[in-house]
Amino acid sequence: MEFITVYDMDLNEDWSMALQELLVASFPEVYPEDRLFFKQIPLCRILAFSPDHQLIGHVGLDYRVMNLNGKAVRVMGIIDLCVSTAHRSQGLGSLLLSEAEKRSQKNSDFVLLFADHEELYSKHGYKAVSNTCKWLKIDHETLTTIGIGCQKVEGLMIKEVGTLSWSEGELDFLGYLY
Repeated sequence: MEFITVYDMDLNEDWSMALQELLVASFPEVYPEDRLFFKQIPLCRILAFSPDHQLIGHVGLDYRVMNLNGKAVRVMGIIDLCVSTAHRSQGLGSLLLSEAEKRSQKNSDFVLLFADHEELYSKHGYKAVSNTCKWLKIDHETLTTIGIGCQKVEGLMIKEVGTLSWSEGELDFLGYLY
């Protein structure tokens, strides 16, 4: 197994095609078939390759400041964690999550994600939280801004990786919702 951290501008054509196939197969009902991102390009991606150089896993990372109850916090966001169907239930999702978390240890207060499968994240120390979130609403099909969202959002999970403690209340994403 090989993990490679890459920026979109450095993706070659073969990796781009393989990544597009993986994302669409992993999120078939929502993922656009004509691009490598849902609403925004992540800061970087971690790609997992099999010994025979096939792309079998992916996680996007977004690093930004958010506002938690009036205080600036540094957040590493986990975006579009996925594993190819043939390689699921073998621990690859956990390995990708660990690789992503390594990048958050130095300069982040929290790792944040939206979970489809909370059990995977719970066993890695993530906890479900119920904050009122504020974010820039983007229509993922037309890539246009359609307003500001403000409500509690299902599936929000965090992991404390710095010295700060998470608190319920208001979380302003200061940008789009992953």
